[in-house]
Amino acid sequence: MNELAKRTFFGFLYALSVILALQDYNWTVLLLGVFMLIGLREFASLVNLNFKKVLLPVLFLYFTSFLYHHETIDSKVIQIASAFSLLVLFIPFIYFIFDKIALNRLAYLYLAIFYLAVPFSLALGIDAKILLSVFFIIWASDSFAYLTGKNFGKHKLAEKISPKKTIEGVIGGLAGGLLTAYLIYRFSGWEIMLKLPQFLILTFIIVIFGTLGDLLESRFKRLANVKDSGNVIPGHGGILDRLDSFIFAVPFVYVFLLII
Repeated sequence: MNELAKRTFFGFLYALSVILALQDYNWTVLLLGVFMLIGLREFASLVNLNFKKVLLPVLFLYFTSFLYHHETIDSKVIQIASAFSLLVLFIPFIYFIFDKIALNRLAYLYLAIFYLAVPFSLALGIDAKILLSVFFIIWASDSFAYLTGKNFGKHKLAEKISPKKTIEGVIGGLAGGLLTAYLIYRFSGWEIMLKLPQFLILTFIIVIFGTLGDLLESRFKRLANVKDSGNVIPGHGGILDRLDSFIFAVPFVYVFLLII
C-alpha cells in the first residue's frame, strides 16, 4: 500500500469511528476517553513526563465530567466525585514535597492536565450534533487550508514553528469552514439549537483557535525535535497530530455556547 492509499484508508477509518461514536453518548465518552489517554501518552513522551503520575488526575477529571453530564446520576454522587477530583489534583504536589518529581516535571504534569483533561472533559458537555459539526468544520478547514496554501500561499503565518502554514491558507481554511457550517445548517436536518449567524460565529471560533491549536502542537514537537507526536494512525502520525485543533478549540466552543 503506497503512502497516499495508506493515508486515505486510515483517515477514512478514523473519521468513520468518530462519526459512528458520536451517535451515542456512551460511545462518545469511550472514544474521546481513548483519544485522551493516547494523546496523554504522546504528550508525556514529547516532554519526557512520567505517564503514570499524570494518569490518575486526568482520569478523575474525565470521569467526574462524565458523571456531571449523565442524566441519570444523582447530584450527591456528582458532588462527591467533584470533591475527590479536586483533591486528586493536589497529589502531584505531594510528589514534589517528597522529592519524587522535579519542579519542571511538576509544571509539565499540570500542563498535561490542562492541555488534555480539561478539553476532553468539556467536550462531554457539548451537544453531539455540535460536537460532530466541530469535527466536520475542522476537517474541511484543514483540507481547504492545505489546498489554498499549496496553490496560493505566499505569506508565512509562523515560519519558525510550521514553515508550510500561510496566511492565505488560514483564509482558505476559514472560507472552507464557513461553507461547511452553512451546508450543515441548511441541509443536514440536525436540530442545532443555534441561529445561523451564531453557528457561523462558532465556526470562526473553531477555525481560528483550531489553527492556534495546530501551531501549539507543532511548537511542542519542534521543542521535542520530532516530526509526529506518535504513529497510532498510519500515514497520519499520532492522535495529537489529528486532534490538535479540536483540543484547543473545544474550550472556546464550550464557553461560547454557555454565553449564548
